[in-house]
Amino acid sequence: MLAPQALAQETERALASVGRVLFLPQWPDVPVRWNRRLRRAGRAVIDMRGPRFVSAVIELSPTYFEVYPQDLAGILIHEAVHVGLAIQGRPFGHGPEFHRACGEAGGLLHSRWLPGRVFRYACPICETVLERRRRTSDSRWCADCVGRAEAVGTDAYTAHRALKLIGTVFKGPEGAEDAPRPVCE
Repeated sequence: MLAPQALAQETERALASVGRVLFLPQWPDVPVRWNRRLRRAGRAVIDMRGPRFVSAVIELSPTYFEVYPQDLAGILIHEAVHVGLAIQGRPFGHGPEFHRACGEAGGLLHSRWLPGRVFRYACPICETVLERRRRTSDSRWCADCVGRAEAVGTDAYTAHRALKLIGTVFKGPEGAEDAPRPVCE
């Protein structure tokens, strides 16, 4: 984990950058905390009472930043944009305003996958191999084959057309030079 003073400096830089983009001269107290239970890079926990902003906390995953420490500034900016938009009473989800502000402030729109087990499924029709981080609880189908079957009037969602689990693999961290993957949550 990052030293508290270094984290405070990174947070201050992120808030200043977002403040310039969103024209926020003054920020309320926005604490940044480490949360070991997070399964993604970070999140902004925002308390709204109706349309009125009450408070916010930014939580970061120490596990994520042990693997990708170079992403800290970009993720802090990402979460600060959520908070800044909420302060202004604007939509603070991942909509167009968010994307514009996050890009202008220099934040990351997406985090990366954490290392771990990946389930591999094969389509029995086209033999494409698909990878999923979660094991499916019920049948799933290949989107391309479903589209082709529906185009010719065939029942696409039958058991013999469902994806088959062919195994699992462990995927480690991306290389430091790799760009973040599009998994915005």
